[in-house]
Amino acid sequence: MCVVALAHRAHPDWPLLLIGNRDEFHARPAAPLHSWDDGSDIVAGRDLQAGGTWLGLHRASGRAVVVTNVRGAMPDPAKESRGALVVDMLRGEGRFAAPTAEDLPRFNAFNLFAVEGGETRLLTNRPVPLIMPLEPGVHALANEPVDAPCPRATRLRIALEATVAAGGDGERLLDTLMAEDDPALFLRGDVYGTRASTLVAVSAAGDVRMIERRYEKDGRPAGTTALEFRIGS
Repeated sequence: MCVVALAHRAHPDWPLLLIGNRDEFHARPAAPLHSWDDGSDIVAGRDLQAGGTWLGLHRASGRAVVVTNVRGAMPDPAKESRGALVVDMLRGEGRFAAPTAEDLPRFNAFNLFAVEGGETRLLTNRPVPLIMPLEPGVHALANEPVDAPCPRATRLRIALEATVAAGGDGERLLDTLMAEDDPALFLRGDVYGTRASTLVAVSAAGDVRMIERRYEKDGRPAGTTALEFRIGS
């Protein structure tokens, strides 16, 4: 993901609302949002090049994790996969299921939200490795260091705050994420651009709605997946 907003314990009916856009090279292969068939209990899209994911939910526990890259840092192919970090944290198993600040430099530049139970954490390794608990409320990240101003993140955070204040479930924000009059959020390009807009909404009763809208070059629609299930089922 390259811009994402999170409302955690801020909405009386939907204690988790997570929405964002994934920007990526169009040539990089990816599988649509689905329940993985590997016994991991992960529901997510999948990067078919590296095998990880950028955003997902663990259907047994309700854990949610989303990662963004950080612009301006040259990727090092020798470093660990950021998508694999998301997978380990979602499963609660693996080398990086519970990363420490000392683990974070192993990865190329990233920002990450992790939600489990009543707790939300921010993890980042730019400008310095940091793991920080977040208060209940609305938070946003984009592909900028967390100490830098970011209009994309601010724009989406304000939109999600308005949705929470109005009692909405976040689905209309999918239209905001691809609005033609707001190029700050949706990137149209031949080589690189927004590949998917995703909403995760978890109700107080544990009912989940996940919607992924996918896009091809120049922002052409390429399909939608909508899933509903209950945490623990």
